[in-house]
Amino acid sequence: MPPSQNSAELLRRLLEADVELVVVGGIAAIAWGSQQLTKDLDIAAPLTQPNVARLMGVLRPLEPRFYQAFGKPLVTRTDEELAAFKNLYLQTSLGIVDILSAVPPVGDFAAVAASAKHLEVFDRDCRVIALDDLISVKAFVGRPKDKLVEAELRAIRERLARETQR
Repeated sequence: MPPSQNSAELLRRLLEADVELVVVGGIAAIAWGSQQLTKDLDIAAPLTQPNVARLMGVLRPLEPRFYQAFGKPLVTRTDEELAAFKNLYLQTSLGIVDILSAVPPVGDFAAVAASAKHLEVFDRDCRVIALDDLISVKAFVGRPKDKLVEAELRAIRERLARETQR
């Protein structure tokens, strides 16, 4: 049975360790005002050796496992080896965190970060994927649950546009 998800604590620890990241996915949608639920923490992050070292400094004490690999093996690879990955899909004692080096169709971390906005997430200021970019991502992924969030985010964008016109 997977551990219960504590995205707030995972994010707090990553931010306090100065991990370079942008919140994407379901938590980002919630930060923009979505009412949908999410089961994990999705972040975009550069998988450079220094950033991976900060990231794994936070995650190693939480017994990370590659949750998409057969048998969910413990992460025993070095920071240098992990920096060569495109994405890291990890299950920890605080829950699941997906670390993405790129977010299609927006692009690599630099592209996501360039338009990211500072929003409050779990009572902390952090960078969150831009609303238009998140809508593009949800449309691109196209799963039924993503289509629902996409429609909700479009309505939120329209409401925000009306509010700024006043």
